[in-house]
Amino acid sequence: AMTAGGKIGNFLACPFDAMGSTMATYGGQNVGAGKLDRLGKGLKSCVLLGVGYSVIAFLIAVFFGGPLAQLFVDGGEAEIIANVCAFLLWNTAFYIPLALVNIVRFLIQGMGYSKFAILAGVFEMAARTLVGFVFVPMFGYPAACFASPVAWIFADCFLFPAYFHVLKKTKKMLSEPVRTSVA
Repeated sequence: AMTAGGKIGNFLACPFDAMGSTMATYGGQNVGAGKLDRLGKGLKSCVLLGVGYSVIAFLIAVFFGGPLAQLFVDGGEAEIIANVCAFLLWNTAFYIPLALVNIVRFLIQGMGYSKFAILAGVFEMAARTLVGFVFVPMFGYPAACFASPVAWIFADCFLFPAYFHVLKKTKKMLSEPVRTSVA
């Protein structure tokens, strides 16, 4: 169920990768041009797009989760199909935090702060480890369904303060006069 659900979930999440790549380019171009005021506007637009697509992905999981599961699982395996559907519902219900992870992480990376983007991945890994070692033994499969949503929320809790930090740092850096030395 995890394998089939993961494949379907990864397919449904592909647009978030495209949004992230777009924001990396957008962030780099606007920092390079010194147009930091555009970053917030672009971030807002992409977040709205991510929220809209998240709703669509959730509706796909609700109405087509079973048929999609049957692409990977024999139709007679009712319990496994039900588990795939549960996995898809719980994951797609949290696609807004996933959209935010990709959008904000790649924006930060595009602005030139790749260490913060890497640290967000560390937060995700820590959350998945916590769920795997603590909650899966206690609650079983339902807890496994929540591993990624918990990871996305952990990453977002790091990424939003990080974004405002790097924005402030970048504004300060761009406002300082360029010093040249005459040889």
